[in-house]
Amino acid sequence: MGLRRRAAGVALVLAAASCNLLGPPGTAAAQSQGGIVLPVRSHWQTLADSRHVYISAPGDDAVLATDHDGQVVKKVEGLDGARGMAESADESTLYVALPDADAISVVDTATLTETRRISTGADTEPESVALAGGRLFFGYRATVFEAGIGSVAIAEATPTVSLDDNPVWYGKPRLASSPGAPDRLVAAQSQGALGMRVYDVGSGMLHETAYSEAVGDVEDMAVTPDGRSVITANGGNYYHQRWRLSDLAEETQYDTGPYPNSVAVDSHGTVAAGIVAGGEWDVRIYRPGETAAYRTVALSPGYADLLDRGVAWAPDGNRLFTTRFPYSGEVVLDIITDIAKASSTIALSAPPTNPVGTPVAVTGKLTSLAPFPRYKTVTVTRNGVELPDVKVKRDGTFSFSDTPPDWMTYPQYTVTYRGDARHVPGTATVMVELVA
Repeated sequence: MGLRRRAAGVALVLAAASCNLLGPPGTAAAQSQGGIVLPVRSHWQTLADSRHVYISAPGDDAVLATDHDGQVVKKVEGLDGARGMAESADESTLYVALPDADAISVVDTATLTETRRISTGADTEPESVALAGGRLFFGYRATVFEAGIGSVAIAEATPTVSLDDNPVWYGKPRLASSPGAPDRLVAAQSQGALGMRVYDVGSGMLHETAYSEAVGDVEDMAVTPDGRSVITANGGNYYHQRWRLSDLAEETQYDTGPYPNSVAVDSHGTVAAGIVAGGEWDVRIYRPGETAAYRTVALSPGYADLLDRGVAWAPDGNRLFTTRFPYSGEVVLDIITDIAKASSTIALSAPPTNPVGTPVAVTGKLTSLAPFPRYKTVTVTRNGVELPDVKVKRDGTFSFSDTPPDWMTYPQYTVTYRGDARHVPGTATVMVELVA
């Protein structure tokens, strides 16, 4: 695919944290429902490096930077319609697509100031960005009916911009890359059409090496650290998909549920797959090579859906950052610090009805993808009243009986595993109706 070149104009120009930060660095405000309320009211992408979490906020014309504990470091303002972000390998430079300015912003991550603005051409409206082959690639609007992929020669003192001679995209494509395959660029349709392509960009040009129409309408995607696969989040599916980049054959599916809207992969290959959960499980975590989630994360206290492209890993994989949007209109950052621990799942069973004055028999099973300690117990309450702890057998099963007071009609039993060095706590409830 050919590219035309022109000179670029240059103008100087995150379970949850414990508090909400709305003021200057180091200040704290009242705690929200399970997360940190950020001083922005819009979101396009969440990105993290070894120091910062970045939130691009197009409605605020800004990129917000926090530290890994959610402390606001700086709000970089004046970034017209800030959307897609990509960072240099040494974390010194953040590139931000500015569709409202037809430009790419270059931000110094040490000072968090814009040092350069690179024009991409009138009415290009760049959106998704990715670094590959020593260039910054961006999806852009080429004509009324077509979109293309342009690039910036970022190593040049006065960077030149190359635009697509033969745009083949309907919507501005989502772009992704990985240091594991530095000359490979992946692009997928973002709206209204099917199509995903892999390019070799080592020459500075787009040389297509694989194509598939098996996926489209991609909200988010991430290339694995080895550069061999890409994982896509398509909102029309009930699963995330993993594709082999050599030929774009589907390798596997992650059964995440409806509707996939975000994905991130850490440096070890651990996958965080997010969905629009509506208050259920928002993110599922998969170890490298596995398709059964070892951990599920519920972020939403009520109606506060995970945002598109709202999941990011700390590079070492020890923290996961997510952003969600309550109906009240804030952007909320959640920080999961015990991400290496596995889920503790409890299944409970009890008779739907039970005669008044006779014991209620409850059985259950504690399971996880990680082994539990040999000696373990679960705690039990009935309508908030503590009952004796119950021992769990080696196979994870347990049982207990209880005779509720005669005046109760609907006793509810809550069983909790407190967690351990390898597991987060788990809980389940079951209700019984007492009948005469």
